[in-house]
Amino acid sequence: MTEAVPDSARSHASVVPALRDRLLADLARTLPQGYGSWTALDFPLHFNCGDSALHLGLEAAARSAGVRVDRILDRRSYDPRLLSPDSLPVSMAGGTWGGLYPTHHEHRLRFLQDTKGRPAVQLPQSIEHVDEQHREELRRAVGEHGAFVLLVRDARSFEIAQRDYDCEVHLVPDLAFALGPLPRARAVEPLVVQARTDREAGGVEGFGETFDWVQAPPRSRSATALRVARKLNSLQRRHPSRASAVTARTALRVLARANLQRATALLSRGERVVTDRLHGHVISTLLGIPHVVVNDRFGKVRALHETWLGEDPHSVFAASWKEVPRALDALDARN
Repeated sequence: MTEAVPDSARSHASVVPALRDRLLADLARTLPQGYGSWTALDFPLHFNCGDSALHLGLEAAARSAGVRVDRILDRRSYDPRLLSPDSLPVSMAGGTWGGLYPTHHEHRLRFLQDTKGRPAVQLPQSIEHVDEQHREELRRAVGEHGAFVLLVRDARSFEIAQRDYDCEVHLVPDLAFALGPLPRARAVEPLVVQARTDREAGGVEGFGETFDWVQAPPRSRSATALRVARKLNSLQRRHPSRASAVTARTALRVLARANLQRATALLSRGERVVTDRLHGHVISTLLGIPHVVVNDRFGKVRALHETWLGEDPHSVFAASWKEVPRALDALDARN
């Protein structure tokens, strides 16, 4: 006897591969060609699982393109002397374009200056200009670059980028979709709730126990991996050899995988999920978990959801935490 496939599994098996295929095709079409390797910049050397999913998406995209990720650098290990002319520099995807995170902004300006005149890529970002000064600094740096490719991950950011930046601009799905469908663990609770604890938090209301993933237990795999990765990453700048690049690359990949596994375990605990993190939304989609996604302070979640996942029947958008009960009812009615 053949078991019926749950609707959520059917949706998971269709929307995720479709977005992965769209992303990989878009990257093949838009990225500069003729490079056998990429240099990954602005690596997320911390506990944020969503950023780790983005890096692993970068690795998956590189494999699909038949190129190596030759060197991985974060803001501390970055040195323009480590940018090989034979390797395409690609800067971390995410939601840091526009000055919301000052250290990322300063690093991006330096990266644009250091790669002026040679092909360089900003992997898919959300754009949120915090003020006119940051907007103008980026607009000037991009305009002076001459060979920059800017990828964005939502329609709102695409409109902003087309208006503000004199460079190639392309709209593509979030880079984590390159991972494709992910296996989930068995649920142990009816509902788990993820609520941001940083500057993008929208203010959780009406829920007791919540979690976030920007911290990890001291003895966890993520914590151990982070300690090792920080130590080995620092050697790249002090001892810029091929051996130090390989050692650091291995440690940084271990950290990214540990963080993604932690995210998978946290989200899989629930039969349903409520999250206000953009990558809580994306990773829940990759895992096939029915979920409600709550908007963040800046509207990045709404923009991505409406661009790519607005028709997915197994995620429901809530504009605020007050709307979550209604959204959960709508989710239950669909599943």
